[in-house]
Amino acid sequence: MTKNKKSSRTAFVSAKPPAPPEKKRWRPNAYQLQLLILLALSALLYLNTIPGDYALDDGLFITDNAVTKNGISGIKDIITKDAFYGVFGDSAKDLLPGGRYRPLSQVMFALEYEAFGLNPHIGHFINILFYVLLIFIVFKTLRLLFRDDGEKPWYLSIPFLATVLFAAHPLHTEVVANIKGRDELLSMGGAMTALFMSLKYTELKKWKYLLFSFMAFFIAMISKENSVTFIAVIPLTLFVFTKSKLKDYVFTTAPLLLGFIFYFLLRYNALGFITNNVQDTELLNNPFIGVDFAHKLATLFYTWGKYIMLIVFPHPLTHDYYPFQIPIIGFGDIRAILPLITYMVLGGYALFMIFKKAVPAYGILFFLFTFSISSNLVFNIGTFMNERFMFAPLLGFTIIAAWFISIKLPTFIKKKDTYTTLVKAILIIILLGYSVKTFTRNFAWKDTLTLYTTDVKTSVNSAKCNVAAGEMIIKSIDEKAPADVKKQKYNEAMAYLDKGLKMYPQFKSGWVYMGYAQRAMNDYKSSRESFEKVLKLMPTDADAIKALDFDSHECFKNGNTKQAILNVETLIKYVPDNLQYYYLKAEIYENLAMPDSCVSILNHILVINPKYDKALNKLGEIYGRDYNDLAKSMEYLNKAYAVNPQNPDVLKNLGTASGLKGKYDEALKYLLEAEKGLSDSKEVLSKIAISYQNLGDTKKASEYIQKANNAKGK
Repeated sequence: MTKNKKSSRTAFVSAKPPAPPEKKRWRPNAYQLQLLILLALSALLYLNTIPGDYALDDGLFITDNAVTKNGISGIKDIITKDAFYGVFGDSAKDLLPGGRYRPLSQVMFALEYEAFGLNPHIGHFINILFYVLLIFIVFKTLRLLFRDDGEKPWYLSIPFLATVLFAAHPLHTEVVANIKGRDELLSMGGAMTALFMSLKYTELKKWKYLLFSFMAFFIAMISKENSVTFIAVIPLTLFVFTKSKLKDYVFTTAPLLLGFIFYFLLRYNALGFITNNVQDTELLNNPFIGVDFAHKLATLFYTWGKYIMLIVFPHPLTHDYYPFQIPIIGFGDIRAILPLITYMVLGGYALFMIFKKAVPAYGILFFLFTFSISSNLVFNIGTFMNERFMFAPLLGFTIIAAWFISIKLPTFIKKKDTYTTLVKAILIIILLGYSVKTFTRNFAWKDTLTLYTTDVKTSVNSAKCNVAAGEMIIKSIDEKAPADVKKQKYNEAMAYLDKGLKMYPQFKSGWVYMGYAQRAMNDYKSSRESFEKVLKLMPTDADAIKALDFDSHECFKNGNTKQAILNVETLIKYVPDNLQYYYLKAEIYENLAMPDSCVSILNHILVINPKYDKALNKLGEIYGRDYNDLAKSMEYLNKAYAVNPQNPDVLKNLGTASGLKGKYDEALKYLLEAEKGLSDSKEVLSKIAISYQNLGDTKKASEYIQKANNAKGK
């Protein structure tokens, strides 16, 4: 026994120590893998937007918005004013029917400005973060609706399929790649979070989820008002996917209604009305002006059909569907009939099958509910259609597509291997196509110039896009560029402007920029005609008046007096109360050695305003110089002096007239006063020298002769 014990002990001592346990590599489970793919994909697809600049409506909410650029101090105005207040002031709430109140994204823009200044790269980065967060929320919510039974491969689960198709779809580029699209991201994110919290409440019956639902939905509402549709979407979802009782519907709907009420009170406080009485008569804000109800409805169905086509095959994409990119059609057009039949079939199927809690019926109703606000059927949205209006509704489509791939397709393809191979191929093709299209489409949103000059090739019939492309090309021209390069750019811009203005001759800004281009090409005759077309549309247009004023002086300065007179007469025609234009016309006639015509105009000015010192002074000049009537000259000059004793031209002329009369002391007094305002005038300094010479002060005379020789002014 002892021996055995010794042997045993010896064997134990001599044994090798056990090897340390191998470290297990972390491998994601199915859920983690799905989540990693979704979050990585949604971020990578939009990384190339970060180097981009501001574009499109970013001006209204960020770069041109004085309230946003007040930073933190502007937040009060953002919360208590119309969204466009920072651009248009108090008139903002009367610009568009219903006004605009979407404060949350603008508050964020103000905070970003406070921290980073005008930095579009930060704005793009934050948009990507919110998009990634939205994809996470969508996926988590769909996992509550569609429980994974674990029998299918991870890539065939409905939540994953629906979310990945949603995340990659190119229709989202307008929302994510445009910083202003933040309102859509926040709106849908808040609404989907409210849906998630409502589902959690029905499952766990914990009150905190109702509080979270209220907070999320209120965030959605103050981001964009179209999230109100989730007041219908959430009960619909509970009906289809849960066994909720009546009290569950009451409890989950109450926070939504409360969130809406809070939003409504803030909105009413800011705008002062439920809806205003603005009737938009501008075609570019109301594309259905002059269109009867039947043609409007037919055209609506045509646009609804285009939405379905873009969902299925998102090419080509454009930000612009303004008149006349979408034609007005009637019900005799197959382009209206086919979508009408399609929507009738879809709606009928959904209404019938929703009581059987069919997933496709739910997807259709989700689409229709979330699309209703921006469909143009209930409210005028200011354009025929827009790709961003499909942001939330698209989820209804991807739910149906995921259900079909995961549930329905296996019933047609019985062989499992064939089915999985086919599905893999379909998914790779679709996702690769979507991803490439999304990534490349982002480049169009680099800046406003790139966007318009890219999309005008798609929106060829849009008056707005053509005019805007021309405008942006003009704004981008470098004045230091070679003449031939500038000429080429101006011709390119004018071609777009001409096309847009032929479509819509009432496009005021189009005529303004056409005038700018014609001026740059030294065609002042055509530019005057363009600016006058603006004034015929709006007689008080500041841009056209300023441009004509500038051109009048340029033509006068360059010796093109005939064109200068035509420009001035156009100004007088539309702005008859501005005496500066009459005075400029008088100066032109003076330059043409037509003193009688000049005097006639100046006397007309004095009839309107007897104290117009420039006219009195000019009459003094003419009577002294052209008519040799020194007494009359002094009469007008003294009147001008009585009106404005600080006018240096009046002082100069009084000094000249006094010198001619031999009153050198008086002449010197006026001329020294004139020097204060005309210190670099060769004429004034020379006359001061002469006055000193006549008074016998040769030292001062010599000093002012030296000043006159060094003077650069006339």
